[in-house]
Formats: sequence, structure tokens, C-alpha cells
Amino acid sequence: MDKLIEYQIPHKGLSIGQHDYNFHVDDKFFVDKQVDTINGGNLEVHFVLDKQSRLMQADISIIGTIALICDRCLDNFDYEININHNQIFKFGISSDIHNEDIIYLEEANHFIDASELIMENILLQIPIKKVHPDDEDGNSTCKTEQLNLIDDYAKREQTDSRWDVLKNIKFDD
Repeated sequence: MDKLIEYQIPHKGLSIGQHDYNFHVDDKFFVDKQVDTINGGNLEVHFVLDKQSRLMQADISIIGTIALICDRCLDNFDYEININHNQIFKFGISSDIHNEDIIYLEEANHFIDASELIMENILLQIPIKKVHPDDEDGNSTCKTEQLNLIDDYAKREQTDSRWDVLKNIKFDD
């Protein structure tokens, strides 16, 4: 049985008009999706689906925090997420024109997998460099002992004795 069945939205037989769906995303969601970059989270998702005769439009709002690992000190920190995304679903076979804002739903498909849209939008919000946010004074909020270790390591003069011989080479100019 699908672990994320609660994120399946049936669109067959849905009446024309707006339909509201609310989801809670927690640590279990990220475990079930097998995401390594996110250690957990607490997010609220509001999914408004506007069904029309040949297409559906979804307004997706995701608000909350996710737990990331700091690239500098390797400690967990909470990263705030606030996403508003519009997605269009069309009925029929995909055309040759690629547009990431349109998802084509085939006749055999009876559900919209909201978990995929939620996960995609969250992953796109994660910064490339994941570090603790600075405090009001502009100082790092990373673990102090880890920052001290990094500073001590950077101060060490690291030379490889195998390369010292190359310093004595004389070039003819």
C-alpha cells in the first residue's frame, strides 16, 4: 500500500469549480519520500484546485520550516519556507512543447499526486549553501566549538614535504 495515499487527489468525478485540500507535512513525509537533504519539517500545505472542462488549475501554498544540516558546522537548523505556486493540469496526451507549468493527465490517470508537487516545490527552495542564519548583529549562529576547529585548521601551515624540492628549481630566463 502506498505510504503517501493521503496526498492523492482524485480528479475523476470531481465537479467543476474550486476544491480546497489541506495537508500537513512532517518528518514522516520526508522519510517516506526518501529525501536525504532534509532531516524533517513541519509544514502546512493549502491546495486549491479549480476544475474546468478541459483543464485544472492548482494554487499551492506551503508555509513552515524544514530541518537542514548546516554545511559549515554540520548541526541541524530550521529553514523557513513560504511558497506560492501555480500549476496547470490539462487532460489528454502530452504535446511536444515542453512547459514545466503544465502537467498532462492521461485518461487512465484518476489521481493527482500532490506529494510530488509538494516535494518538488520544497526542494527548489533549498539554498545551495545551507548555513545557519546570522543573528541581528551579523554574527554566525553556528556552533562555536566547530567554528573554532575550522579556524584552527585554517591557521595550520600545511606543506607536503614531497613538494619542497620543487622550490629549489632554477629556471633559465
